[in-house]
Amino acid sequence: MRTPEPLAHPLEPKVWLSMTQAQLDWAYDQANHAPNRVEVLKNIALKSERSRSKVPQALRLSYGPSPIESLDWYPCGEAKAPIVFFVHGGAWKSGTAKDNALQVHWLHAMGCHVVIPDFDAVTEVKGDLSHLAAQVERALLYTFKQAKNHLANPERIILVGHSSGAHLSACMVTRNWAQQGLEKNPIAALLCCSGMYELEPVSLSARSQYVNFNPERVNDLSPQRHIECFQMPVTLLCGDKESPEFIRQFESFAHALTLSNTRVKTHLVKANNHFEILETLFDEHSVHAMALRDLVLQMRGV
Repeated sequence: MRTPEPLAHPLEPKVWLSMTQAQLDWAYDQANHAPNRVEVLKNIALKSERSRSKVPQALRLSYGPSPIESLDWYPCGEAKAPIVFFVHGGAWKSGTAKDNALQVHWLHAMGCHVVIPDFDAVTEVKGDLSHLAAQVERALLYTFKQAKNHLANPERIILVGHSSGAHLSACMVTRNWAQQGLEKNPIAALLCCSGMYELEPVSLSARSQYVNFNPERVNDLSPQRHIECFQMPVTLLCGDKESPEFIRQFESFAHALTLSNTRVKTHLVKANNHFEILETLFDEHSVHAMALRDLVLQMRGV
């Protein structure tokens, strides 16, 4: 059963839209909206293990100088195959590549490479989200540059993320790739599930207790403020049992992308909370998986 929303006293100040501090904190804590969270996360880890067991062992490759800066690369035998680059969630402070490999088996069967990076928890780097964004950028740049060495197609990278990983994935679209020596953005398509795309309300919530927000960081890492960067096909998903703020973020970002003429598809998935919608990625016939399959087929020109 969900934790009920805190009641507001008529004179209690509003900190974001019509919400009090307690209501905003409630809205950005997914534990309040997913009473089965612990059980589902265990299932996700178990299903990731099952998925990994069905494919050749991943290559463990270093993309940066620190020990955590490594990624799992699941190669396929098909030349010039697309790459699905998956960024895991975990409120920016938990999660691993190996426990977020739900989709590896059916993507491998489709002839895709799958790359899943590890990166620091924000709590280990003094709350600096920019540090995490820079790590994911390095991992993506490494993947782009190494693609041909693994018989993959660097022009067909599909970036996928869930929760805080969806936020970091959307941030990758807004990075200065010319500064990294690339002629264009390396992301051919984007799929974001259950993400946050405007950090102002997040910075006002209890998440500020472990994330070091400041105006410059909020602006730089709020993808919705850089909507002109989104020139590739974008797919957005959210569960209809998620926090009302996460649903609002999903709808607001989709609306902004639509106004900018971005090719965007949206799916509000019925009967799924924040964690259940990720678990469905194991099933290749789920809404989540089919949305990803659609992008893979687009990359193949089908």
